[in-house]
Amino acid sequence: MLISPGATPGERLLGYSAGLFGAAFAAALATRADTALWVIAVVAIVGFDVFGGVVVNATPSGSRRFHGAKTSRWSGFGFVAMHVHPLALALLLPEEMPWATAIVVYAGVVLATVLISVAPKFLRQPIAFAAAAILIALTTVMPPPAALIAWVLPLLTVKLLLSHLLPHPAIEPSHHCSS
Repeated sequence: MLISPGATPGERLLGYSAGLFGAAFAAALATRADTALWVIAVVAIVGFDVFGGVVVNATPSGSRRFHGAKTSRWSGFGFVAMHVHPLALALLLPEEMPWATAIVVYAGVVLATVLISVAPKFLRQPIAFAAAAILIALTTVMPPPAALIAWVLPLLTVKLLLSHLLPHPAIEPSHHCSS
């Protein structure tokens, strides 16, 4: 998880807080599962990246970075493709992450990214939400990851499809409530 250039102090606080929560959450699950120290470290790093990335990618500074005037509709593809977390977890922790599930989710996120990228602008958001819902639902009927890492696939789907690929316009704080 990287903080976007021009992030406000509030965006930085939220991003790092979410990342630290994710690292602590993942480490606590791994510790409770009585795993090796290296497994605790791996899942803590994944937790920091995924939890923090869900927040950082959804900030106005994240949107400016990934959805500015100079970015193409394909600019998000490389970012999504490099998030091989499910495959890495299946490789490093085969008893925890079934390969079939890892492959389906990774391929599904990449395919969804292509669909979102080629869609007309007005359909990108509903396609992203539909794809996220389908992929999260699939994780409930695929061979399940162990409880230690069951959170990774749904949160990674949210991070990449909803938080990263969709622009999030800046909304200025207001001192007045309106409904």
